[in-house]
Amino acid sequence: MSLREPEKQFFDDYEHKITGKIEKYAGQPGFPQISDYGIDQQDFDGYLFDKQAIMDMGGSQRTKLTVGGIITVLPVLVLSALPDDSYIFGTMWTTLLALAIGLMLAMCLFALLKMVIYYRLAKLKNAKMESYIKAVLFYEPRG
Repeated sequence: MSLREPEKQFFDDYEHKITGKIEKYAGQPGFPQISDYGIDQQDFDGYLFDKQAIMDMGGSQRTKLTVGGIITVLPVLVLSALPDDSYIFGTMWTTLLALAIGLMLAMCLFALLKMVIYYRLAKLKNAKMESYIKAVLFYEPRG
């Protein structure tokens, strides 16, 4: 059975990577136990869900590329509404300038989105939960 790309991405996300590792190695000796960190399982599940929701806020890679492409082309579309004789640098150079402006707008949008995601993750951060997550991610079974 071959998984298509969306299903692969779904199973490879942050939350499923952690919960999968916990389910796989929970009975192994030396595996970090949630009770040792003073964390309730329900709170931990909620924390992971919230963190994953914040990380997914930007959408899929396809959505990001589509939005970036539309924003990049938007200045060229606005430019096409003007008569050709009003272009300051000639047709080709003005079109290239409009594309460059569109790329800069797209980069600004993605930078703003990344800043919002980092801000929300920093606001959500819980030291106990993060230390348990780190212990789970760095656990390697012996043998």
